Parts: sequence; C-alpha cells; structure tokens
Amino acid sequence: MRCKRSASRTLIAALSLLLPTPAHADPSATMRVDGLVDTQQSGGVLVLQGDASHSAVSAEALLWTGGATTTGVVADALVFAIRVREPHGLAELRVGRFLFSSGAILPVQIDGASGIVRAPWGTKVEAVTGVPVTSVGAPTPLYGPQDFEWLVGGRISQVIVSRMTVGVSYVQRRDLDEIVDHQVGADLTAVLRWLDVAARAAYDLTSPGISDALVSGAARAGPFRFEVFAADRSPSRLMPATSLFSVLGDFPSQSVGSSIHWKAAPRLDLWLTGAGQTVGGVYGGNGSARALLKLDDRGAGSLGLEVRRQDVSTARWTGIRATATQPLLRTLRCGAEFELVIPDDPQKGAAWPWGLVSLGWHPSSRWELAGALEAASTPIHDFELNALARFSLFLGSK
Repeated sequence: MRCKRSASRTLIAALSLLLPTPAHADPSATMRVDGLVDTQQSGGVLVLQGDASHSAVSAEALLWTGGATTTGVVADALVFAIRVREPHGLAELRVGRFLFSSGAILPVQIDGASGIVRAPWGTKVEAVTGVPVTSVGAPTPLYGPQDFEWLVGGRISQVIVSRMTVGVSYVQRRDLDEIVDHQVGADLTAVLRWLDVAARAAYDLTSPGISDALVSGAARAGPFRFEVFAADRSPSRLMPATSLFSVLGDFPSQSVGSSIHWKAAPRLDLWLTGAGQTVGGVYGGNGSARALLKLDDRGAGSLGLEVRRQDVSTARWTGIRATATQPLLRTLRCGAEFELVIPDDPQKGAAWPWGLVSLGWHPSSRWELAGALEAASTPIHDFELNALARFSLFLGSK
C-alpha cells in the first residue's frame, strides 16, 4: 500500500508541476484510479490515468503499479507526455513516453518526441524520433527503452477538396548499426455523400514485400450499408480479447470479402459478413451472421447473437455467441456472455464452452465497483474458473 500511495502522489505532483497555470487560464485536470484483482494472475494492479491542460500546454500520464517481485511492489509508466500546441492549431510538439501512430505507420510505443505542422491549405507534416519501448523482464513486465535501439519516422499528408486525404509515411528502426525495420507506406481516406473509401499499405524495404495492406469501400443506401474489403492481416474484426472467436481466428492471413449492415428496425441491427482467405498457400474462408437488439432507445440494454464459421488451414470450427446487458434499477448494470465452439477435428475436443457474467454498481459519476466471473473449457484446460474485481474512482475539475 505504501508503494501505491507514493505512485499516486507522484502522478498528481507531476501533472501539477508540468503545467504551471497562468492567472488568466482556465485549467482543467482529471485523474482516474482503477484497482483490479484477478484470480488468474494471483494478484492485483493499480492503474492511474491523469491529464491536465490549459489553452496551450497539456500533460497526460498512465501509470500502473502492483506487480510483485522479490524486491517488493513495482510501478511503471505506460504513458507520460507533455504536449504543447500553437494557439491557432498550426503546430504541436509532444515529448515523453507515448504511443505514436499515423497513416501506414503501425502503433509504436516510444520514449522521444513527435511534432506536427499544419498549413492553411491542408498540408500536414508529422515527424517522430526516439527509443522504442517494449516489455522487458519476467514474470512482471517492466516497460523501458531497448538498449542501442532508436526509431525515426514521419508522414506528409494533403487534404483534397476537404473530403479526401492522401498521405505518405516512412519509418526506420535500428539496433546499433543494423536496420531491423525499414518501411514506406501510403494511405488514402475519402468520405463522400454516399461512399466511404479507405486504403493503407506498408512496404518493407529490408525484406522487400508488402508487410501490411488494407483496402475497403462502403456504400450507404437508406437502412443498408454495403462494404467490400481486401486485407493482408488478421481476419478478426473488433472481437473482444477474451473471446474464443478472436483467439481461434486471429492469425496473419490474406482475405477478400464483403459485409452488409441492415438497420432493420430502430432498435434492431443485422450484419452479414463473408470472406475468402489464404494462409500459407492453403485456401479457405470465414463467415458470420450477427444480430443486435437494443432494449431501450439509448442502447443501455441489449441482446446479441452471432453465428460464425472458420474454415481455413488448421482452424476449422463453428461457433455461436450470445450476449446480454441490462441496467438494474438506476445504479446497477448486469451482463452475460456465452460462446460455444465446436471444432471439426474430434481429437481437439467435442466442444469448447466459454461464459462470463458481470455486475457493475455505478452510484455516482465519481466511482464505480464491478466484478465478473468467467468459466471456460479450452484445448489447454478441461475447466478453469476466474474472477475479476475492479474499483474505479474519478477525480477532476471538469
């Protein structure tokens, strides 16, 4: 507990010292504290998120503590950065530890600096340099810079006719004198009256070839939205990290497919998706049908159902997923999720069920208490039961 209090005081003090507030400014500061206890990890974690700002300068920090080592409880910063903005929005500078992503540059956590310059005619220039940050140490992950590594990158983009943006990216990562990552990329986005287009591609100069690519186009017509896409990446789309569907289907591949979204009623949405895939020269595909029924106009309560088929390489299975959320009284909210996966290969098991029930208590806008119980049977464990509890406290001047 002593370490947690010290970490909290450090974060608050840093945010206040980094942002000296002029008398004429209208400052705002917020901090969120999340305490989590997970039986699967046999321990707890305290996460502190804070930001403070006024018109020209802002600071943000994300700190976790609670990992146990032989020397005691440790703490580390995932994000700790200062951002300075030009009053008219023409330029900004960010220094510290942060996550950088722009255009075809995939997200990278870095200790360094990034800058943006915007021109009135729609040109934007971005640049970043510093030392990449990765998780080091075991069993407790400590985030820190890698010895003798550095990264430099940037992007130039131009807005065309206010509805289209094109950009070119570059990134290079070195370990001593050796280039370990060297890529160029291009991206395009266009939002028209009835059509949305997005494209992104990164080319690896070290081992020549496309390292990541995505092209999609979506057309809107009344209650329907039609999309076609081609991707050289994981086929999983917006699935929870705990979902068996994501774990069993999230592997690098190439896919081409389409999807349809139909707003069948004010509270009923339907999705139908299908794609052909290839993994290591083996062809296959996947498809899903999903429905979401909102139980009220705000969508606070809902019922969901999804049926999914994966048939490519060694991943051949059929699954069904059901979800339900419902507010209870004014301050309580409950939820439940259930999945059942049936593999084609009987040697992997007859079925893999997974379920989760949760309950959240939110008596005020300042704090919340929530808990969840998870049970599953997987190819690794015949049965496992896990529990998670979370306490959230929000403090701020806004």
